[in-house]
Amino acid sequence: MSVDWAGYLANNHGTVLYVAKEEGIDETLQMKLREKAVMHPDLYVANYMPEDLSMYDFVFLDSITKLKLTPSDLAVLEANYPNISFISIFQVTKLGNFRGNNGFQHEVDVVIEIPEKGKAIQYGRFNQGGEMDIFDDMGE
Repeated sequence: MSVDWAGYLANNHGTVLYVAKEEGIDETLQMKLREKAVMHPDLYVANYMPEDLSMYDFVFLDSITKLKLTPSDLAVLEANYPNISFISIFQVTKLGNFRGNNGFQHEVDVVIEIPEKGKAIQYGRFNQGGEMDIFDDMGE
């Protein structure tokens, strides 16, 4: 889902950096980018966090756990780059809870959980909420 979303944003809304610390820039990620047809001149992929993020409109952090970021780190990034939207991706435990400090939930506007393939549940600080089916019938 995050690769699809990054491609959508690059195609329609601005320059995107996808920091792929979880997978790295290996054949699996490259295959996902090709199969989902999300390659775009405004979509950049790196396996590390560059020092300067000012050229991007959106930055995907995949994953917060592998990047070893704290809630304070995210607050600093947002303060240093107020015009960038950060999309944080978390690993989950076997019970389905995200790994890491609960303080992260206080630093984000929206949380989207994917409890099972094909379902997304959204909630956040503004008490919005909802659920929707995602992916198409072809099993993507």
